Amino acid sequence: MTSGGPVLPDGAKLLHIGMPKTGTTALQHSLWAARARLEEHGAHNVSRRAHERKVAITAAGNVRSYWAAEHERWQQLAGEFRTSTARRTFWSSESLSLAAPERIRGLREELGPAYVVTTIRALAPQLASRWQQGLRRADPLPLDDWLRARFAEEPLGGVGAGFVPGQALRRLNPRRVLQDWGAVFGEENLVFVVLDPSDHTWLLRAFEDLLGVPELLEPSPSRNLSLPLPEAEMLRHLAAAYRGHGGDLDAWMATAGDTRRIKLRPVVEAAPRHQTVRVPRWAAERADEYVADWVEALASSGARVLGDVRHLFSDPATHPVEVEVPEVVDVGSAGRMMDAYFRVGLTLPAPAPSPDPESGAESGAESGAGGLAAVSGRDLLRELRRRALRRRGR
Repeated sequence: MTSGGPVLPDGAKLLHIGMPKTGTTALQHSLWAARARLEEHGAHNVSRRAHERKVAITAAGNVRSYWAAEHERWQQLAGEFRTSTARRTFWSSESLSLAAPERIRGLREELGPAYVVTTIRALAPQLASRWQQGLRRADPLPLDDWLRARFAEEPLGGVGAGFVPGQALRRLNPRRVLQDWGAVFGEENLVFVVLDPSDHTWLLRAFEDLLGVPELLEPSPSRNLSLPLPEAEMLRHLAAAYRGHGGDLDAWMATAGDTRRIKLRPVVEAAPRHQTVRVPRWAAERADEYVADWVEALASSGARVLGDVRHLFSDPATHPVEVEVPEVVDVGSAGRMMDAYFRVGLTLPAPAPSPDPESGAESGAESGAGGLAAVSGRDLLRELRRRALRRRGR
């Protein structure tokens, strides 16, 4: 394991695969804002915007039913990355870290050789952020239960068999990156960047070094904001109620689960109680046990580490013995949350009208194909509502 090290050689290509909740959103917006100046210094970003998330999900082979794959754009991006002759070529997306071993081999074939960059941060606060991310995907588990489930599914001292995206510890485990990505791209081509919790510009300076450019990246206001604990609990109860009555998960993910569309910044900024979500002390202690194992794995590997690995640990004494779960939320804050979710819920297209079981095929034939006589009053109202919502969306 090395700290710092020489600048990467000319012609180097960087594939930044996350991890999630490690400042990737802010980094991508900083890189995008500085794209013209980066090009002047020979650093080429193959992305067409700050983050082409669906393209990365397509590349990782993790397309879900509620998102359409973007195979054509992925092939364009891969070809540009593979054939670029820039002094530095790079692409950044945390969604790439979802790739399974067989898909990683496909990425190597389609992208060509590259340095794989992984950003990592202290595990205990990262788990708190991951729990909140799960709430946005309608996971109704309370924090304590969620933490126990995550530790139970990932063994300490190794990597469990297989990879399921919902298994947070397995996704975050540097051992998995060393094992899966190192086997394909080469351990010597892996770079781990450790975030400094006291210096939010450290990540920008580290990427400038990797790209071989002067200090030109500026902090971006575009970053993911975490909900205060009362508002997070309100969202959890919403998810539990939705799942409890058999709510359509695809419909949730197309609206409430799309973090880019839900405007929660006003909710966070106006919340009267900025009660940060923190994992309980037992979880912080357990997290440090995993970190110690991960640091040992990095030390014995051929990967490069930028930053201080001590930043991966947390002081358990700063965590509450138990997390007191709030039972009330400010009504003003609740109203702002309802508004945010209601607005995006209105954008979901209404389902196509289903035939009225009481109206037979013969009556439809008598009135002519597509005639109004073949449509029930209820279905007609549904169609009018769908058209009104579509007009509102435009």
